[in-house]
Amino acid sequence: MASLRVFGIDKTIALEIAQETSRCMLDFKSDFMDKYGVNLSNKLISELVGKIFEVQCEQILTKKLGYEVRKEKSDKEPDLFFTKIKRPLEVKLTSTANAWTGGEFSKRPFDYLLVSWGGNFGEFFMALVHLEKKDWKSNFKSNFYGPSYSAKKLHERQDKIVLLGSLEETPRGAIKIIRKKIV
Repeated sequence: MASLRVFGIDKTIALEIAQETSRCMLDFKSDFMDKYGVNLSNKLISELVGKIFEVQCEQILTKKLGYEVRKEKSDKEPDLFFTKIKRPLEVKLTSTANAWTGGEFSKRPFDYLLVSWGGNFGEFFMALVHLEKKDWKSNFKSNFYGPSYSAKKLHERQDKIVLLGSLEETPRGAIKIIRKKIV
């Protein structure tokens, strides 16, 4: 496995992506949700944050890296594809402070950009990590479709690159995602 640094995403770029995603989501909230009194589930809001996040990644990374970074056009494509280095990057978002959910039947290992958002779209955590199928905890037997990857497992990884925020041990020994305030 090649270094995750090959993607060229640093803390400055990560912060810009988070800030633009935040700005877009705040505009969406004001122009649509607040204006029309629309209440959306957290799951749907997270999907919207994810799509906007991918658009911002495509635009900002293409500009900052000097070559095309493409976002997915269908579910069978990787979330982001770095054309110059010919490497995919999957993006997993959560609004929780302790885990990410993946696809139960995904067979391929991936490099991941793990993101946690919150605080009215004003707080973000981001980390790069390479995960294999075995790294994900299956929840299928518990009648829950998606496998999970915990903040604790991420905290234990020596090869992760934390771009925004941190991982912190609670007094009870759990690991919690600490998001960085970006606005």
